[in-house]
Amino acid sequence: MIAFLLACSGDEPGDSQAAEDTSVVPEVWALVEIDPDAQPPPLLSELGLTRWDGSALSYHDEALAYELNTPLFSDFALKERAVWMPEGRSATVNSDGTLDFPVGTVILKSFLFPADFRAPQDDLALIETRVMLRGSAEWTAWPYLWRADGSDAELHVSGDVQTIDFIDPHGASRTAQYLVPQRNQCVDCHDQYDATGERVLMPIGPNARALSSAVLTFLTGTAAAGADVQVDWTAIESGGVDSLSPAEVETAARDYLDINCAHCHSPKGVEGVTSQFFLNHDNTDAFNLGICKRPGSAGEGGVDREFDIVPGDPKASILWYRTATEDIGAMMPDIGRSLTHDTGAELIWRWIAEMEPDDCQ
Repeated sequence: MIAFLLACSGDEPGDSQAAEDTSVVPEVWALVEIDPDAQPPPLLSELGLTRWDGSALSYHDEALAYELNTPLFSDFALKERAVWMPEGRSATVNSDGTLDFPVGTVILKSFLFPADFRAPQDDLALIETRVMLRGSAEWTAWPYLWRADGSDAELHVSGDVQTIDFIDPHGASRTAQYLVPQRNQCVDCHDQYDATGERVLMPIGPNARALSSAVLTFLTGTAAAGADVQVDWTAIESGGVDSLSPAEVETAARDYLDINCAHCHSPKGVEGVTSQFFLNHDNTDAFNLGICKRPGSAGEGGVDREFDIVPGDPKASILWYRTATEDIGAMMPDIGRSLTHDTGAELIWRWIAEMEPDDCQ
């Protein structure tokens, strides 16, 4: 059993008055025991690691909030991330840069939408929090859906689709058909093959390249080398793709594909093993990167397009089209977005356009 932290207001867990009064703001954080190998509690508040005051999330002192250098796009949603590890435990860095977290680790990822992304701290709607638990044998993933009044989030394994209207960072009106995944959909993105060839659920974001040196040092307990890190996407969003040099385009595009695509399309990814299409940042094989490579299956994305990447011709490249389109059956990833990430699609276009031309014939 692993000690988690329960937010309470002076009443014992299960007190009927506390259970009914969802507006009570927790003041005391007590310890309870929860089995990381079992289904987590029905309410997110019972984990005691995060709470919402109507405008911002806060975390227990023993949880660490963190950000990724290059974001995983999900219909423009803002994301708040945090990790909690059992006292006295730390993560280790594997040779491939992934992190091996101790049993009992909890990773939280919350998704928020402001009414206007040009004022991202105002009029926020908190939609969901995804929880990953590191059990004794494997990770498990659990989606929590926040109540409309923000009082708590409920375990919601059946998922949901919400229509969300907002103004995007460029001032355009957008409508997302935002997906809160069913629990059994988590494997679509999180499953990878381990060294024995078995499919296992793994976290996507936290790895040595994606995290700041300070965060990585805190998690691992040792000074982080931090030489090879992902591109800071903040500068790209503010300055635009046109502000990048050709060398910066190459680096930024590979990092963008790494965080947004390589959890599936890599030598360990389920889709990667099937397709031999590898978008991990350290892949050096041009054919596996998609250069003049015919896909095994491209769905509707393959209509009038023969190769994953046609150097110098993004319009003829399946990769760019599936990144840019919003057509169901053609867009990638096939879950997790309903809208085009304009900056990301523009970056992939320029990356392919600046390659040495090759008609692949």
